[in-house]
Amino acid sequence: MNRQSNNANGFSMLELLLATAIFIVVGGATFSVLFSSQLRYQSESGLTNAFQQANIVMDQIVRDVHSAGFPPRSAVKSTTATASPQYYAVPFPQSSGIPGDDDLILEADQGSGVQWIRYSLVDKTLKRVVVNKLPGSDPVVATDPTNEAPFLDNVVNGSIPIFSYRPDSSNIREVNICLMVQSSQPDPQTQQFRTITLTGRAVAFNANY
Repeated sequence: MNRQSNNANGFSMLELLLATAIFIVVGGATFSVLFSSQLRYQSESGLTNAFQQANIVMDQIVRDVHSAGFPPRSAVKSTTATASPQYYAVPFPQSSGIPGDDDLILEADQGSGVQWIRYSLVDKTLKRVVVNKLPGSDPVVATDPTNEAPFLDNVVNGSIPIFSYRPDSSNIREVNICLMVQSSQPDPQTQQFRTITLTGRAVAFNANY
């Protein structure tokens, strides 16, 4: 009679424990890297969003300053200019405290008549107000930003001015712009808000006072 013996060799308990430990270490390291990458992506995404919004606002301010003062007073008859000042633009109408570090008003015709365009920082929100220039009206009152929708949130310039000016003789011709914008959400890793800074310079090409 032939006796057949089946030798089924399995894994020992020590081998199973060792394999499990190796799997836990490798899996933990992998998930740790993935989690860290996800947090980094969230942080960079929030900062990129803040940069894109600030960049759009910077471009708009530069375009507005470029067009300030158009059409000039010399483009209309003197009698018309005296009787109807809404037909020409003064590049930067000045009032008490305006233009200032965080408050700027300019005049320009961007295709729908001469308008007052005002940038004003209210708390941490930069607002942009556009209204038609009306004879006899105060541009500061007419462009009150109180109820205007936000144009750029989380502006944290603090003591650093958004606007600074380089005059030509006694008149403003060049505007330097600095926007410091904070991300809307804190960094997931550090729990700190990150800030980006954009600077720009705009020249009023039509600043013929």
